[in-house]
Amino acid sequence: MTQLNDPFSQDWIDFINSNAGATIFHHPAWLRLLVECYAYQPFVLGLRDENDKYRAGIPMMEIKSPITGRRWVSLPFSDFCSPLFENDSDHGQIIESLLSLAKVEHIHSVELRGAYSDNPALITESDYVFHELDLEPDNEKVFARMHEMHRRNIKTARLKGVQIVRGDTSEHLREYYNLHLQTRRRQGVPIQPWKFFAALRKLFEQGLGFVLLAYDNQRCIAGAIFLHWQKTLTYKYGASLSDDLQVRPNNLIMWTAIQWGCNNGFNKLDLGRTTLSNEGLRAFKSRWGAREYCLPYTYLVPHAKKVYTGKLTALLSMLIRNSPPWFCRISGELLYKHFG
Repeated sequence: MTQLNDPFSQDWIDFINSNAGATIFHHPAWLRLLVECYAYQPFVLGLRDENDKYRAGIPMMEIKSPITGRRWVSLPFSDFCSPLFENDSDHGQIIESLLSLAKVEHIHSVELRGAYSDNPALITESDYVFHELDLEPDNEKVFARMHEMHRRNIKTARLKGVQIVRGDTSEHLREYYNLHLQTRRRQGVPIQPWKFFAALRKLFEQGLGFVLLAYDNQRCIAGAIFLHWQKTLTYKYGASLSDDLQVRPNNLIMWTAIQWGCNNGFNKLDLGRTTLSNEGLRAFKSRWGAREYCLPYTYLVPHAKKVYTGKLTALLSMLIRNSPPWFCRISGELLYKHFG
């Protein structure tokens, strides 16, 4: 039987805890952060067995926007969020149920961040890849598999006196946010609202993440946010000052995260998604010894994700790069939730 379910219920938590395919993006704490920050409406489309236990499920968010319309996404601001199921037959059934429900609810745009069963109503595109790095208790073995360039840059950062601080307080997040604002402005991209980063503190308090900050002479020059759950450590965000990249803070940050993951029983580092065209970032991630995989997204309406493109994107990007930091911040406060 297909049902709409509460994503914060104990039975959903029990199901994802028992499912090896579940990630931090299936976790109720991540869903709650999106709800609190962006006022999306969450639900789980689930299949239950004769004992009323989950046997399959997809967490979803309904977005109501005057700009992009009413649509369902699994999940906004999440690199991927595949359906969870116990039997292959349930995969196709839950997709059929999702499409039927979308028709009843007059939802014309559905975005599913992952690979789904073949269905003539769905379009799959692969504009992204993601990288995974195997971790093990002996981090020196992981170090030996890295590209010589990364090993050399880690040594450079240490010789230059770069110090890494691991933190989980509001002060650490504020320090990171300041770096993130400068990085986003340089890239011409709106920044997430501060309340999003403030809400990350709740995940940290539940033991689901932390921030690493790199300092040079007591000045914060780079940072990264990591989330973790079960056996996977996930790299979510990174930021740095362009004038200080020569001391290689990002390499030391990533190596510090890898060591932490190895020492705390994690077996995988998810390095996140990258656009196919970003060859430099793809090479940076691969050189850690990570495997690269195709990351397909599936749509009920083709190109639904491309509403916010073209001349509008180019204009906003130019304005952000050539305006004071407050413009990057305000544009994110006003626009970010519409394009999750």
